[in-house]
Amino acid sequence: MRSDIVWLRYNPLIGGTWMRKTENSAESLLNIKQAAKILNASEISLRRWTDAGKLPCLRIGTRRERRFRLSDLNAYLEQSQTHKNFVSTDQITSQTAHITLESISINYGTHLCAFYDSDPGRLKLALPFLLGGLQEDSRCFLIAATEIQAIILNELREARPGIDQDIQDSRLVVSEGMSSGNKLYAFFEQSFLQASKQGIQGMRVLGDMAWTLKKGIGAEELNAFECRYNHGLGHRFPVISLCQYDARLFSGTAILSALKCHNDTFDYPLNHFLGV
Repeated sequence: MRSDIVWLRYNPLIGGTWMRKTENSAESLLNIKQAAKILNASEISLRRWTDAGKLPCLRIGTRRERRFRLSDLNAYLEQSQTHKNFVSTDQITSQTAHITLESISINYGTHLCAFYDSDPGRLKLALPFLLGGLQEDSRCFLIAATEIQAIILNELREARPGIDQDIQDSRLVVSEGMSSGNKLYAFFEQSFLQASKQGIQGMRVLGDMAWTLKKGIGAEELNAFECRYNHGLGHRFPVISLCQYDARLFSGTAILSALKCHNDTFDYPLNHFLGV
């Protein structure tokens, strides 16, 4: 027997096979048949998932046989269950799950942008968007600079006196933004996954993007975040995201970039997203 292999006793939970582990590792390595039983999937599926990088595995020996850590399999099962808790975007679309804003129906899994050039224009979509979400028991996010938060929250308070309780109970999550696009993306990813585990079926994100100027995030980094969000979280989860830009603060180039990475906006009449 090879000196670097320690054979473990029979594991009845997996079936009529034996597990092994290296002396340098305290964790058992499972072969593909054992792993397939744990995941309740075919060996072909496991090969496909490992080749695609979705499921971690080790390649052992000259034949490069796949071996799996039990912790990786458990993590994969937990991740799969998390995504099952959310209805996929395709399913949502087929069920015509949507919200109504400006008298138009907007499907979940939509990432929109809007532009304004006046203080009243800032509130045109922000107020009905957040108020409607709170009334529907959606989880809402307001990402804005402190002074803009105060303006929006004060207006919301007129229509919904319990807005402070909404914030306390995390029905409305308020943030000044993050110091980088990567940190904000991680914040949303963690928040959306947590909402999934809590059984929340719908979310709304309102970002007044002037906060990025306060945080020193440049146009290139902002555009990179918007594009990443557009191709990832914004369409993976049952969330409607509305990013609004103050045309008095952003350059024409920045506004053009925003339009390019919010292509869902063009599914609707553009005049709805142009302030007052």
